[in-house]
Amino acid sequence: MNLKHLARELLAIGSILTAVNSSIAQIWVQTGADTNYQWQAIACSTNANKMAAVAYDDGLGDGGPIYMSTNTGTSWARTGAPTNFAWQSVASSADGSKLVAVVYQDLLGNPGHIFVSTNSGRNWRVTSAPADNWLSVASSADGSRLVAVDSGSGDKLIYVSTNSGTSWNPSGAPGNFWSSIASSVDGSKLAAVDSGFGDGFIYVSTNSGTSWGPTTAPNNPWSCIASSADGSRLAAGNSGFGDGLIYISTNSGATWSPTTAPTNQWSSIASSAEGLRLVAADSGYGDGLIYVSTNGGGSWASVSPLGFWNSVATSADGSVLSAVSYPGGIYVSLLAPVLSIAQAGENAVISWPNLSSTSGFVLQENSNLARTNWYAVGTPPSQTNGMNQVLVPSTPTGGIFFRLKSQ
Repeated sequence: MNLKHLARELLAIGSILTAVNSSIAQIWVQTGADTNYQWQAIACSTNANKMAAVAYDDGLGDGGPIYMSTNTGTSWARTGAPTNFAWQSVASSADGSKLVAVVYQDLLGNPGHIFVSTNSGRNWRVTSAPADNWLSVASSADGSRLVAVDSGSGDKLIYVSTNSGTSWNPSGAPGNFWSSIASSVDGSKLAAVDSGFGDGFIYVSTNSGTSWGPTTAPNNPWSCIASSADGSRLAAGNSGFGDGLIYISTNSGATWSPTTAPTNQWSSIASSAEGLRLVAADSGYGDGLIYVSTNGGGSWASVSPLGFWNSVATSADGSVLSAVSYPGGIYVSLLAPVLSIAQAGENAVISWPNLSSTSGFVLQENSNLARTNWYAVGTPPSQTNGMNQVLVPSTPTGGIFFRLKSQ
């Protein structure tokens, strides 16, 4: 699999410099991960170079493994996590070094546990969280604040950890049939959805779980929720036993509006850091699709293979998407990388994510969009804070067009 040569371009138009996407085409590529495993959930680091996928079952009824990729899904390796469990959900710190994974049950049907890793999945340890049927987990960017929902035979509460999983305490959330949870990057804003057997609620917390309140979202069997980095933009979907729609909030859950996404059995949703790029999975009982929005839910598109899609994840900028299905394995898709422009005195700084998936691209320029003779910008990019950056002179009149082009 060569992800670098997927067709993508991005244009930046100046002299008043702005960025414009020229394509939102999706190309989903199946990775080399085992297709027999019942892959249940996937998570990734901020730049998506590191990915973690958990399996509910190995296809033979013997429990599932946890696999890691350190090259944007190109190759996968089994971690040291125990395999006698039905893994349900996984979350990652921003750099991918700290992982947290929850177990629904063991092979004998006993309630599961919460495990953490501090070395990108090489080793795992069980935490002191109570045994229960854990369904969903989320992490702050630094991996110190964790939050997990229990919807099994126990107290059906939301638990939080402020020390990377060393200790756990119940939050102020009421006992509900919680199905999914999301967190802002600092762990202060949390959002959780309740399946409610058809009439569940969406709850939010603005103080790291100390107190919670229901939102005005309509009653539905909510199945998944995602948050922007600052917690202001939320997106939630329901299982299809309700209205089967995806709703968004742009004010931390105060109000909600349905999007134009089709009616489906939504199983998972993920959001970019700014909350405008969304990816949602439709389980479809085997013939579902993955839908992508690049405008905060205003419109959606899908060209994914049919599958029983269980989980999706996205890089912080929304350019690298990943998904797991059973059967089917693990897939990766690349959207147009976000090309950003900022003024720096008399010059402009053009930047884009420094990912393994974008290493095969070159920055080109042209003074006229109608021309075909694009040529490479002479200055090679520098790498700063995970971004490729090129300093170019600002143009006082006319305009210069820039694009990323695969080599």
